[in-house]
Amino acid sequence: MKPAKLAAARRALLALRAEALGAGPARIEPNRPDPVAATDEDAQALSEMMQTLSSERNKTQAKVLGEVARALRKLDEAPDDYGRCEECEEEIAPRRLEVVPHARLCAECQAKHDPPRGQTRRSITDYR
Repeated sequence: MKPAKLAAARRALLALRAEALGAGPARIEPNRPDPVAATDEDAQALSEMMQTLSSERNKTQAKVLGEVARALRKLDEAPDDYGRCEECEEEIAPRRLEVVPHARLCAECQAKHDPPRGQTRRSITDYR
């Protein structure tokens, strides 16, 4: 990969990191703000849902930050390997790297790891 492309990738990764850090972690509210007061069941369910959403957002944010840090290390330590699929060692498509600058895998190899789309259970006991 050319030095200009590597510099552009570094800028994209740094911008992605700054965006994730700037958003900060989602605040997880306590389930029962007032332990003495009786809460209505709808408020309880909503509170639990908001906790779950905040927790998932924080996990996703942490994962993205880890992937960005890994990609920045790769740019520093082995710039020739940046933009190559870690499985098949082929070039990752430039458009994919624009969208996901921390991508480890090409689209074909990533598809092997992703769950299949559009499949539904065939029977009530089919949990695959």
